[in-house]
Amino acid sequence: MRTLAQSDQRFVTISVDDGHPTDLRTRDLLQKYGLKATFYVPARNAERPVMSATEFRELGRSFELGSHTFNHVALGALPLARVREEIIQGQQWLQDLLGTSVTSFCYPRGKFTPAVSGLVEEAGFLGARTCMFNLTVFPKNPFLWGVSTHASDHTSLVQIRHALLEQNFAGAFNYWRVFKGCRQWDAHFSHSMDWVAKHGGIAHLYLHSWEIDRFDQWHRLEAVFRSIAANRALNNVTNGTLFKLWRSQRLPVGLRADAEGEVQ
Repeated sequence: MRTLAQSDQRFVTISVDDGHPTDLRTRDLLQKYGLKATFYVPARNAERPVMSATEFRELGRSFELGSHTFNHVALGALPLARVREEIIQGQQWLQDLLGTSVTSFCYPRGKFTPAVSGLVEEAGFLGARTCMFNLTVFPKNPFLWGVSTHASDHTSLVQIRHALLEQNFAGAFNYWRVFKGCRQWDAHFSHSMDWVAKHGGIAHLYLHSWEIDRFDQWHRLEAVFRSIAANRALNNVTNGTLFKLWRSQRLPVGLRADAEGEVQ
């Protein structure tokens, strides 16, 4: 099976979660800088509003939309029958809305179990994004896809605690090795782009537009988008493109976390 050379495997991708109306402002910034992104959207969310069907359709004309379940409920503690309903109904709702297949999935609040991941795969998705931080490599399992940076400032204690609770030991190690213990999310993501440009892999930024808005960080987000657009070393792609690439290559050469513990 043909695989790309490691030198060709330098990607940057952006995930936007929750389908909040402020996603339209994020969309405008992405379009301003000619960037691709994946928006993970639920049909409903008891915690905060979501966009209208018309707005979702409009967004889907320019960007990849991925499923974020139907009701945006954390799946890890639910009965599996309810989990299956949330996954299938969320996928079917979005496919009916867009008139096209939906193959990218994101776990609400990053909560999942092996059984939940199995149901996502059973539904026909190609991959699923988690909230495991500080990762820059293609995963061994495409239904455990991590991210590099969450667009929110975190203390070192929060970063390490979050990684250990999720048994994301590579992320805990990388927080110091790759990200230099950085607390500011924009500088944190800059470290991931520098690392990937040098070593290959994926610089993956995920954000909530409502969170950017709440803390008035639009200027920081725009600056990061500007830096992504200006970075000629990295190839900007959607999550779905990466999931398909994983499928076509299994594990790309040079980007494995090897069995002896090499992490990036």
